[in-house]
Amino acid sequence: MVAIIGTALHWSDVLVLLLYFLLILGFGFWSSCKNRGSVGGYFLAGRSMHFIPVGASLFASNIGSGHFIGLTGSGASGGIAVAGFEISAVHWLMVLGWLFVPIYIKAKVFTMPQYIKMRYGGERIRVYLTCLALTLSIFTKISVDLYSGAIFLQQALNWNLYASVIALILLAAFFTVGGGLTAVIWTDFIQTVVMVISAFILMIISFVKVGGMQQIRNLFPYAVAYTTLHNTTECGVPNQNYFSLIRPFDADLPWFGILFGNGVASIWYWSCDQVIVQRTLAAKNLTHARAGCLVAGILKLLPLFLMVFPGMIARILFPDEIGCADPDVCYQVCHSRNGCNDIAYPLLVLRLMPNAIRGLTLACMIAALMSSLTSIFNSSSTIFTIDIWQRFRRNAHDWELMVIGRVFVMILVGISILWIPIIRAAQGARLFDYIQAVQSFLAPPVAACYLLGVLWKRINEEGAFWGLISGLFIGIFRFIWEYSYTAMPCQFEHLDKRPSVVRFNFLYFSVLLFIISGIVTIVVSLLTKPIPEKYISGLTIFDLDNPEKAIEIPTRPGCMHKANAYCDDEQPYSFENSSSYNIGQSPTETEKKALQFFETDDSTGICFYLKTAFAWICGLEKNDQLDGQSICLDRNLHDNTSNRRSITSIRDDHVSSWHKQCSYVAIIILALCAFVWAFFTDYRIRLS
Repeated sequence: MVAIIGTALHWSDVLVLLLYFLLILGFGFWSSCKNRGSVGGYFLAGRSMHFIPVGASLFASNIGSGHFIGLTGSGASGGIAVAGFEISAVHWLMVLGWLFVPIYIKAKVFTMPQYIKMRYGGERIRVYLTCLALTLSIFTKISVDLYSGAIFLQQALNWNLYASVIALILLAAFFTVGGGLTAVIWTDFIQTVVMVISAFILMIISFVKVGGMQQIRNLFPYAVAYTTLHNTTECGVPNQNYFSLIRPFDADLPWFGILFGNGVASIWYWSCDQVIVQRTLAAKNLTHARAGCLVAGILKLLPLFLMVFPGMIARILFPDEIGCADPDVCYQVCHSRNGCNDIAYPLLVLRLMPNAIRGLTLACMIAALMSSLTSIFNSSSTIFTIDIWQRFRRNAHDWELMVIGRVFVMILVGISILWIPIIRAAQGARLFDYIQAVQSFLAPPVAACYLLGVLWKRINEEGAFWGLISGLFIGIFRFIWEYSYTAMPCQFEHLDKRPSVVRFNFLYFSVLLFIISGIVTIVVSLLTKPIPEKYISGLTIFDLDNPEKAIEIPTRPGCMHKANAYCDDEQPYSFENSSSYNIGQSPTETEKKALQFFETDDSTGICFYLKTAFAWICGLEKNDQLDGQSICLDRNLHDNTSNRRSITSIRDDHVSSWHKQCSYVAIIILALCAFVWAFFTDYRIRLS
């Protein structure tokens, strides 16, 4: 971002921003009063959400402030090819809705590591995936969103970095702590509306300013900085395939790499990542979950028009600033020697948007940041509470789990605030290149573990574990090897001495790592004993109609916590009454003392009001929630009859008219994606 683009806001912009915050606060407070008094209500919105807010929340959780900065900057740098990541996501949303969600809903899980525990048994895979999910959430997702959001607020608006970001973090935490997933999804819905409307207005103004789509195509290859005209290299010159989504042999964004390499990461992100999947699990049934995926899929077609094309327009309108290639000139423009593409969106907002509308667009950026933070906060607290806390407190009560979930959100808030100095020091450095690379090196083994697990019963815990470990070591080895070298700036690429294996495109490496992890998983599984049928009934896509209930796979004692599906003394109970999950019990003495905190006969003193406020924040304002009864996970509360009804409901969904209509709409959306791929492909350039 750039200091030179900072500007004082007009009073109408400030008014719009204030109205936005009042709207979000009011809507967040209203939604915080819904579905908040139980574990299922707090972490999964009571499994009662309609498909429209589910789809909007999927989109808002994905589109953060980093998308507005990064996609627009990439469009300004190299054209529309980067939109291939967004369009290909539509395919993987369909995979989520039609392959993974039916299994997750039938298993009645809260978290993805929880499903892995059911599918493979043991504890070691679940612990690994839980730690990995929390690490990626804290050190990549929160970091990237705060990086782009904080720099935008500081440089584009001249707001104080610490005060503005801390205020937004605390506001996001208020929704997450007070209302749980219900508040997060409903505020995501409002913020999606704000983002789409404001970005659409900016797109229209940008297109009018430049003269339309054809003018973008005509002018973009000549949008170079004045200093670039006098150099002898191709640095700062747009890619010759700038108007083509499909670039088979492009060095940076090869189409096959986007389709398959990004597809591997997308399996992990869209189908196995807690932040995304948790939204579909909050839907009232399978049909609404699938319809939510369809809504998100339609919205994912918009970034090409709302972000990428405006980025190209910004380069046409401001070539000397956005198109700078000389490191010294770039540093004068945006205090970065690596280029100034990331200032494209702020420049458009501050130089093209009229008063009041500019305030709406700034609210769009704030909405993108907040929607991502609330999603990460809620999902991370869910994983910590269900997959870590319950390992140590197997008989934890309902109120305890809700309090712990909220406390962990506050811990995340503290970590986020501590990240701000690191983010500020990292401007212009390669820290965030490292962070993004970590995801591409760690995602393929996880994707293989989940995909093979839902497709093939023969995959067992030994195979899945060693597939994950082998992929982890290969990914870390490649990561360390690649970043042990210093990448040369564009002007000195001829001096690049890195081995060709290190320069191997990361998208192709993702495919290779996925294949290696899959082979290891399959081979080890075939060389070891299969998991008996009774332990995995209904936990794969081809076994959804199985009326039998899966029995919990025993865990061997010892430090490795392996699955032990072959012991003689079988467990006589299923997941519904497993000791791995809490069963209703009387509170201990310590818990009774904790509950006494909320009991008082004094209805006038300040202590009463403090206790009442604390109880409301923790979702414990109802007396019947303080009776010491333990709540298990939702699936533990159902008896055999209700469990069979849930299985039947999934089977009925498959033949319902709404399900068929969802499938027809999915086919139409995929056909629309194919049309977009074909329409925005320059075949003459591609074949030359």
